[in-house]
Amino acid sequence: MSRQDAKHTPLSVSLSPITADDVPALLELHSAAFKTDQFSNLMLLNRDANAHQALMDKSIRLWMSDPAAKLTKAVSADGHVVGWSCWIVKTRYPEKSTPTRDPEPETRTDTTAARQDQVEADTPAERKHQDQSAPQDPARVLGGLMYRDMTSWEDKHLRGKRYMVLQALATEPRSQRRGIATRLVRHGLEEADSQDLPCWIHASPTSYKLYAKAGFEEVGRSSYDLDEWAPGDKDGNQGWGVYTFRYMFRPKYSTAV
Repeated sequence: MSRQDAKHTPLSVSLSPITADDVPALLELHSAAFKTDQFSNLMLLNRDANAHQALMDKSIRLWMSDPAAKLTKAVSADGHVVGWSCWIVKTRYPEKSTPTRDPEPETRTDTTAARQDQVEADTPAERKHQDQSAPQDPARVLGGLMYRDMTSWEDKHLRGKRYMVLQALATEPRSQRRGIATRLVRHGLEEADSQDLPCWIHASPTSYKLYAKAGFEEVGRSSYDLDEWAPGDKDGNQGWGVYTFRYMFRPKYSTAV
């Protein structure tokens, strides 16, 4: 077997619930997994070097306190966490019946895990102050646009429904393409099927094929020219490229069979 073949050989892992002791490993893994993601990098541009981990730490601890959340880790035979996921059961309330409460900071699918919290982490007072300040950080404006697009598509397909959404999915870079993400996605879908719930995913350019193989269908997409939003003149920001999010839906089990 060649070294290249060995890299893609399925890795034997065990799945188990995440505990508080796992958080440091989850943060390190997530940061490494999304180090090359261009949208996340733009959102983190000119921010503190620890911003990503601080935001993810806040999100993970929030999810762990939520009874509707299911956080799972994939552990290799040598005891290392090589992947993790978070699925959450949600209800998209019709506009007139939405409970009155402050919006929760939601962190989304795979690479979106950091970037939505980067948009939503500020307090209402801080957001108001930013709205009154000029000029605004273009990257933060783009983050707000992405969030509005994302929630609009989710509302269109799931308003008034109870469903499961993949809030986060990360695999250790050295262990990618070895079936870990597939195992974690399948594990979440088994839970969704046991409750007869449809599923929703906000997919990055590198992950949407994985979800398509798992039975998700693309129902919409949003593309952003990151060079238009990066600080400075466009000519000085070559390499950001166009980033496309795909909104993907999987019907509930009773409908699919």
